[in-house]
Amino acid sequence: MATTDLEMHGSAKRLTQFCSMRVEYQVDKVLIRMQGEFDLSCEEPFRAELAGALGEETTTLVLDLSGLTFIDSVGLGMLVKIQRETGEDGLGLSLHCAEGNVRSVLRQTGLDGVLPVVDPFGVVPRSESPV
Repeated sequence: MATTDLEMHGSAKRLTQFCSMRVEYQVDKVLIRMQGEFDLSCEEPFRAELAGALGEETTTLVLDLSGLTFIDSVGLGMLVKIQRETGEDGLGLSLHCAEGNVRSVLRQTGLDGVLPVVDPFGVVPRSESPV
């Protein structure tokens, strides 16, 4: 498989009524595209799917949050926990997040200056964070 080709892992997996994810693989990178609402209701199913998606050969995890319309404090907490766990496991992490509701929440909470948030034009400057 060429390094530019992504291997899809089935269709989007529905986690809850309002949240789904699609897993894509590229050599040693796992890309997870989130859709809908990332909140308390999807915490357990998301964690289970994430654990199943990461293999021993995985060196980088990319969470694409661009398809999310909503994130609550539990969703934010999951992102912080994922950052800590990937760091402990030696995995690279980036969060793709375009302008919108979720990016606004990350900015308002100051997490855009803590989490490795990237937009289509590059890394989000820490100076965007009010914290």
